[in-house]
Amino acid sequence: MDTLEEYGQKTKYEILLKTFSEISSLISLGKDRSIIFNEIIKSALNILPAKTVYLIIQEDDKVKKYKGLSRKGGRSVDITDIPNTSGIYNWLRRELTSKKIDTRGIFSLDLSTIAEECCSEREESSAIISAPLMSKSSVFGIIMAINESRDSVFRECDIHYLNTLANQAAIAYENYLLYKKLKYESITDELTGVYNYRFLIRSLKIEIKRVLRFGGFFSFMMVDVDNLKEYNDRNGHLYGSRALKMIGGIIESQCREVDTVAKYGGDEFALILPRTDLNGAKLLGERILKAVYDFEFGEQRRGVLTCSMGVSIFPYHSSDLKELIRRADTALYSAKEEGKNTVRVYREIDNKLEKS
Repeated sequence: MDTLEEYGQKTKYEILLKTFSEISSLISLGKDRSIIFNEIIKSALNILPAKTVYLIIQEDDKVKKYKGLSRKGGRSVDITDIPNTSGIYNWLRRELTSKKIDTRGIFSLDLSTIAEECCSEREESSAIISAPLMSKSSVFGIIMAINESRDSVFRECDIHYLNTLANQAAIAYENYLLYKKLKYESITDELTGVYNYRFLIRSLKIEIKRVLRFGGFFSFMMVDVDNLKEYNDRNGHLYGSRALKMIGGIIESQCREVDTVAKYGGDEFALILPRTDLNGAKLLGERILKAVYDFEFGEQRRGVLTCSMGVSIFPYHSSDLKELIRRADTALYSAKEEGKNTVRVYREIDNKLEKS
């Protein structure tokens, strides 16, 4: 029969295994990393004789502090940004970029500075244990546990549990980044770096549903690169591919964050412009035309490559996805016929047809 201590050990290992299983599911479902870290902190609070658990981690260009508290009512986790003037921020940024860890896994950790900046006066404690979150040769985070009271102590097994959770947090974070990368690649055009055709159609369907439900409108723009064949013949397809990528970047630089820029075909792009009317679409189109015309593409002269554009508006020109695209394409064809390097709206063409 198991002793009470052995039973407790088994229970803690079961909690760890359950946590690992839940984290794997969260990653496969593409859940946000904050949800994953919440699960790790709550698991630490369940396993360790701790009243507070901190997880401090480098996320993009910020350092975030997750603070987990054990209360009678349950477990809670708060997330805050650490100021870039703090000692923790500077230490973690330094660790991440310096790659000081040697083959024995040694790194410089000023635990007193971290504890001083993390712990308030109300969290006076007799013991703090910590474990680094490591990836290859750098530290990108740390997890710390503060004991419940001066009467409770951390044992060797508690340090082992915390190290295990830290390792799992590091693996989970790396897997999250990998999942994010794969997801990005699945919706991104490999050549230009903008969204791909599949993502464009999915986004169009979502935007159509939004307008039909809440009202409003949006513009759909087709963009074709002028004279790309001649440019390829003169410079080679490698330079043509580079030019397409540059144009994709130019288009994105002129758009808002809410706009969607995607690759439509061989040398065509498509834009979804939420809450943008005819005038707004034409103004954006003209800015893009000028930016592309002024770009020298390595040839020391302007106007080497230009663009032609066609615009249709949902729901004014069509409330059907395929028809909306077809009418923008019709406007694009008209821009090509009228001398290129211009933007045309389907309504303008429709009016001409009515007059003839």
